[in-house]
Amino acid sequence: MIVTIIEKEILLANDISDKLRKLGYKTEVFECINKAAKFSTGDVYLLSTVFSLNSTKAFIQKFKQRSILLLVSHKSNETLREPIKLGAKDYIMKPVSIDILVKKIEHYHEFEKLKFKNALYGEYHGYVVKNIALEKYIDKISFPMIIITNNIAYIDQLVLAYGKRKDINIMFISLITKNWREKIQCADLDQPLYLSGLESLNVKERNSLFDKLQDRKFIVSSFISINKPYETIEIAIQGTSLYKNEILPISSYALRVIKSLQHKISDIAISEKLGYTRKKVASLRKKHELFKDNRLGV
Repeated sequence: MIVTIIEKEILLANDISDKLRKLGYKTEVFECINKAAKFSTGDVYLLSTVFSLNSTKAFIQKFKQRSILLLVSHKSNETLREPIKLGAKDYIMKPVSIDILVKKIEHYHEFEKLKFKNALYGEYHGYVVKNIALEKYIDKISFPMIIITNNIAYIDQLVLAYGKRKDINIMFISLITKNWREKIQCADLDQPLYLSGLESLNVKERNSLFDKLQDRKFIVSSFISINKPYETIEIAIQGTSLYKNEILPISSYALRVIKSLQHKISDIAISEKLGYTRKKVASLRKKHELFKDNRLGV
């Protein structure tokens, strides 16, 4: 990270620069705000308020996408209100406390990175879902809810789009990962959760999951039906995949095959297509309570 210091008091600027360099930062120092506007390359700017208001305003407008901290000798509306209104993030009083300065540098630099990532992911998600028909189901979403589907990828996008529309930050948890219990435990009680991959859990694990979800806002998606006292909807998507190159875990693929073909061909034929023994297919049925009367029309 490069910290740019723009200050007429060159001894003060060099002192701050030396202390930051000892802490591992790269720095650059400018006595002139106009030169800094032309040649600076910083990630974070420490801008003294000793320069003219017009020069300060022009500089902030040019670099408002960066983190700008004001170096202030005294607080007043003239030195703080307008620059902060234009985009400066914060201020720090002279003489400068390096400990406080470093905390502010790290805080606002991290904030800018998160803001950039959020905008990037938001733009990408909009691109992904623009050609996906969401309106048919999005108004059916609520908390708590179980969604049974033949296309988990579609439900992933549906729930994310729902969160965006309702301005809700929904926490995603994959039940395929080993630490899903810890993620639920660490989440705030009022944090809405979206849990994908219920079919990867055995019956005991599923019961444990719903015990942990009591009194929480959640949506669970699954290939397989489940008997729980929550609102449940079934969404069957025509076609085999939302994405041509979608890759499923082997167990999820096997469950999808069993579920989609069990009313069309025998278990013997299913086991042959999967390269499984009949005992393996029977074991999967038992583990996931996937019985032939437990049908999803796909």
